[in-house]
Amino acid sequence: MNLASKLEAVLFAAAQAMTVKKLSDLTGEEKDAVQSALERLADRLNQEESGLQLIVHGEETELVTRPEVAELVRSAMKMEAEGELTRPSLEALAVLAYRGPLTRPELEQIRGVQSSMILRNLMIRGLVETKEDARLGQPVYQVTMDFLKHLGADRVESLQDYEKLRGNAIVEQVLNELAPAEKPPTSTVEV
Repeated sequence: MNLASKLEAVLFAAAQAMTVKKLSDLTGEEKDAVQSALERLADRLNQEESGLQLIVHGEETELVTRPEVAELVRSAMKMEAEGELTRPSLEALAVLAYRGPLTRPELEQIRGVQSSMILRNLMIRGLVETKEDARLGQPVYQVTMDFLKHLGADRVESLQDYEKLRGNAIVEQVLNELAPAEKPPTSTVEV
């Protein structure tokens, strides 16, 4: 598979803007090669009359739908947002409510499955949001005020069995495995 196709897949799955540097780091390719591949991808999407287009703003690039299909996409998103939550979505919400805020890799480590589409859908519904800070180079996700309003809770700490579930030893172990290893202390020797 060529680099342009790999970048297309990464940008589609990410569903957000990414820098050329981050794409370079992910693929192991030089920034110039990534930039060239992004240009080829943009040309291909334009020539194929794809429903997608590549937007570039400074160092960031994002794969988005074309304005011509905006109303169709809006209708599809509305149907998705109004439907019932799936079991995986409810599971992700519970993990974020009781253990959040978490990065996507932390959520995936706990759940054991890929969660980017679930997070996207929960954000569309207004039940999950990103926080300003980041860990592990990733945005941090948490439940929203709307989520609490839907449950009739005044804060996450008032959720049923909050302390018991938040302090789950297995979840702690899983998250500790994901955390970057601490560097051993360095000693200095005087001569």
